Amino acid sequence: MNDITFIIPTIARETLNRSINSILNQTIENWKAIIIFDGIKSNININDKRIKIIEIEKKGKYINCAGDVRNEGIKYAETDWIAFLDDDDTISHDYIETFYKELELNPYMDVLIFRMMHYDRIIPKLKSNNFYLNDVGISFIMKRSIYTSGTIFISDGAEDFLYLDKIRKLDYKIIISPYIKYFIRNEPFFTDIIGNKVIINNNSFITFIGYLYLSSFISMSNSK
Repeated sequence: MNDITFIIPTIARETLNRSINSILNQTIENWKAIIIFDGIKSNININDKRIKIIEIEKKGKYINCAGDVRNEGIKYAETDWIAFLDDDDTISHDYIETFYKELELNPYMDVLIFRMMHYDRIIPKLKSNNFYLNDVGISFIMKRSIYTSGTIFISDGAEDFLYLDKIRKLDYKIIISPYIKYFIRNEPFFTDIIGNKVIINNNSFITFIGYLYLSSFISMSNSK
């Protein structure tokens, strides 16, 4: 099983420990994480060999522009796969497990985009047959070789979309998972909402498979 490295840019928010805990609580323990303190000293003390902490000179110059910081973090990664987590967000406990199940089904996959939830908003939309500006975020896992081949983040308010759009135009195989596994500014919780599964650049076609919406949220935590 190939490891995954989580890239976590941070400005030492109090919520960082919550984000880290959501990785520590994964059902699969085979992962690594790189936490990049952007122009600020580390405010955490973690004794876990899977977690690397680095401090860099200030790179993120604007709100919601962490692309340059992510680029710095990926330089230190050695695993085949790269995932991303912001320091005020969390992931579900089966995030990695669900990724590996999808990889078994689609071994030629280059990128997996999980749906993310912000209060009652789901991104990408449940019925989406592709991803669009303002309807996709940082909730994806990609092959590190995409970065090492020269495809890097450009710091911009829409940097997550722009990066994925660049990958799409390069004809990498992208899958949008039907599952919500990333939570913006909230604790992770179980939800049985399921959307379309979308395969992009599958022999130059876009396909989507199924759609199911189950209305109940289960064990939803209060938003911070």
